Amino acid sequence: MKRFFILFTLAFVGALGFGIYQSFQSQNLDDIAGRKEEDRQRNPSSVPKLIELAAKTRNGVTITERQINTWLANTLKARQEGLLADHVEMKGVWVRFDEEDGGRAEIIIEREIKGYPQTVSMFVRIERKKKEDGTFTTYVHKDGGRLWGLLAVGGRFGQARVPQGFLFFTQDAFAALGELFEQELAWMQDEITSRGGGRILFEDGQMRIDFQKD
Repeated sequence: MKRFFILFTLAFVGALGFGIYQSFQSQNLDDIAGRKEEDRQRNPSSVPKLIELAAKTRNGVTITERQINTWLANTLKARQEGLLADHVEMKGVWVRFDEEDGGRAEIIIEREIKGYPQTVSMFVRIERKKKEDGTFTTYVHKDGGRLWGLLAVGGRFGQARVPQGFLFFTQDAFAALGELFEQELAWMQDEITSRGGGRILFEDGQMRIDFQKD
């Protein structure tokens, strides 16, 4: 029993140490379309205008990862002063779309702290359920599936996937980011899902909005 306890303790400490090490290793962002300057759109689309047009006309629209990250790169230049940049150098905010766990978006903050690269991210999933009266309710989940089949994965610190509760340590950064794009987020919630009855679907490399009735 004593030997088992010692082995279990060593394994636990080793796993904890590896997790801490991974949390300080910036995740690989090379797969994100539109992150690198040479990969961005030359004449970038206005994402808010695409969303507004979809809401007004009730016509679907597809926004690619490259489009939204080009827009983010250009927009943050004008909006980030005084926010998010305290004691750190902001390198960018990016979005990765994939179809895992029913479709999710990963919002990633890339920055440097005293010259060392660091990434933190938060997952978002959107679920729509049909009610008995034929209307729909949309739920926004701040997770990207389950960790070990048990805990909701909130995001990543560096390369390490972390449980949802760990986002407490980054909530100020993501709250400030939400304030920067308050108008756009309100359009998504109010005009697309609530009034328009539309769906927001995350797929590999793109976000799709449609108004097809289930």
